[in-house]
Amino acid sequence: LRDAPRNAQWRGKLYAMLATILQTDGIPLAMRGQAMAAFVVSNDPSAQTLFRQLTTTPSFDLVQLAVLGSGAMRDAKAVQILEQAIHAPSLSVRRAACMALVSIGTNDALEAVAHTLLNGDEDIRRAAAEALANDPKEGFEMLREGTTLNDILLRRAVVYGLGRVHQAWATEILQRVQIDDDQWVVRNAATEVLEARAH
Repeated sequence: LRDAPRNAQWRGKLYAMLATILQTDGIPLAMRGQAMAAFVVSNDPSAQTLFRQLTTTPSFDLVQLAVLGSGAMRDAKAVQILEQAIHAPSLSVRRAACMALVSIGTNDALEAVAHTLLNGDEDIRRAAAEALANDPKEGFEMLREGTTLNDILLRRAVVYGLGRVHQAWATEILQRVQIDDDQWVVRNAATEVLEARAH
């Protein structure tokens, strides 16, 4: 699709088939994910519009795929929709929204993830921190700073985010937190992450 002429007659039929696979409950999620990825790789602007429309459906699996598609295409027009998806009842959708916002990487998108990290419930804070580990600039800086803030749930979430950063500085911070943090839940999280790395 990426290399095909935009006016190819078969192109519309293929898009329709992919859209059907993407939207059909009962088809394995992996196959539906492949259809979403085909839209992303096609780099067709109409795919961004489709993903934004699909985020309003009642199917959490479909919303999750649409949210991931928006993030993969770095659709800045989807930021507001993705901010709303952070509050969805499905944790999978909420995690996907964090990843998508970090992938888009605009100031508004990163601010939404930072706000979630500071104010969300325990699960979504961890998802936000782990998503920020995908951004070597702003995300890494937020994670570094997070270990110094006076919020137990935030520091614990940041530990899991740092666990996804495979760099020496992140390991050093985790080792310091494991020993020096004044809350055992944060120290335990650091120990868990470091042990997982060792294995």
